[in-house]
Amino acid sequence: MGQSVKAILFFCHGVPGSEKDAELLVRPDDGSELLAPNLLQMRTDDPVADLLETFDELTGAAGDRTVELAGFSLGAMAAIRIAAARPARVARLSLISPAAPFGLGNFLPDMAGRTVFRLAAASPAILRAVTAMQGVLVRYAPDFLIDRLFAGCCPEEKALLSRPHFRDVLREGLANSYSAYAAGYTSWLRAYLGDWSGELGRISCPVDLWHGTKDTWSPITMSHALCEAIGPNARLHVLEGAGHYSTLTRARLCAASG
Repeated sequence: MGQSVKAILFFCHGVPGSEKDAELLVRPDDGSELLAPNLLQMRTDDPVADLLETFDELTGAAGDRTVELAGFSLGAMAAIRIAAARPARVARLSLISPAAPFGLGNFLPDMAGRTVFRLAAASPAILRAVTAMQGVLVRYAPDFLIDRLFAGCCPEEKALLSRPHFRDVLREGLANSYSAYAAGYTSWLRAYLGDWSGELGRISCPVDLWHGTKDTWSPITMSHALCEAIGPNARLHVLEGAGHYSTLTRARLCAASG
């Protein structure tokens, strides 16, 4: 007989990104079932509310099985919102290279993607135009776009770029965000820019944060601020030399029952 499923791991991918980000995740060796929905397919008027409905639908038949949440990059916000809204359903929350709310600190000047967030706040129309141009690049010159986006990355990140599978995951994520579901991409950016820092105090489960010291997309100061806001249930794992995506490949999630 096969190994019984002990838990559900519900994964929220990055933005930009896609459900294929989960292929880079090191999963617990506990027979857990992975659920990784495409966040960009949520309703664009209220993606968080739609995500909660999706979470309820996908985990509703879990019975007594525990549910662990994991969120990567801006997907950490999505996982945090679920954990805050469904405390009785979530046994553990893992945040990998998390993007913290701007209400917790002056992070923007240190973020590689600061131009995108400034456009999302000041000129949504220009952001849509820029996203459309990125969609053209992703269709006709995806590797050129990837190399531009990772031009200033750390050595660990550059080593990842040499792996064909990693580039495949990146291409899928960029196409998902800039082409297939561009409206969903911009709606999650708007949700991120909102004031959601109050959700952090509603998290009751243990929280593990994983952050690389060389992350230029989500600076490690974001995880320090998140730990302080969440409180004693939060534990930060610092990965020396790791960047944004290399942290995703190095994080070791705990079993939900552990």
